Amino acid sequence: MKNLIKIGAIAIFSSAMTLQAAEFESNVALSNDYIWRGMTQTAEEPAISGGFDIAGENGLYFGTWASNVEFGDGAALELDWYAGYANELENGLSYDFGYLAYTYPGEDSLDFEEIYLGLGYSYFGFTFSSGQDSAPDNSELSVALGETGIGVTFGDYEDYGEYTLISYDLPVAIAGLGVSIAWSDFSAEGSSGLADEDTFLITFSM
Repeated sequence: MKNLIKIGAIAIFSSAMTLQAAEFESNVALSNDYIWRGMTQTAEEPAISGGFDIAGENGLYFGTWASNVEFGDGAALELDWYAGYANELENGLSYDFGYLAYTYPGEDSLDFEEIYLGLGYSYFGFTFSSGQDSAPDNSELSVALGETGIGVTFGDYEDYGEYTLISYDLPVAIAGLGVSIAWSDFSAEGSSGLADEDTFLITFSM
């Protein structure tokens, strides 16, 4: 049923934008760890990820993204599907809302979905993700420090803990290859049974 919903959503969004008006973008990245909301998703091992987006001039978009994962169970892959609408008002306030499904082929019990709303103004951004069907909510505040390439993110993942990510995009680019470094800090909620995590990240992307 979920696959039918995804296919239907893609069909609706595709029909709302012509091929001439749609913009296609793809991405691929290699990192020493896959950190999501402060927590490793690959047991502190390297991750390779990639995806694509299709966006229309009217603000509608959809896409998919995938990465290897390691939880010590049957899941080896995370495959995400998302669709939404983004725009910017004349006063400079931007907004982005949509639907995001996290799926784990081979371990369907891990699947969950979120509906998100993001707001941005100048160097600041805030995103609230509402977990569906009893999945936890997440709140995230981000700050981009001008044109320095430095970004700071603070998050609170319900029932799991709080996290901070400080990142820096290095001012180098070789044949379209970007390099970023980051420091991630996760403080687990006492009742979660999780451990605190501190991780240094380096990511190569294009």
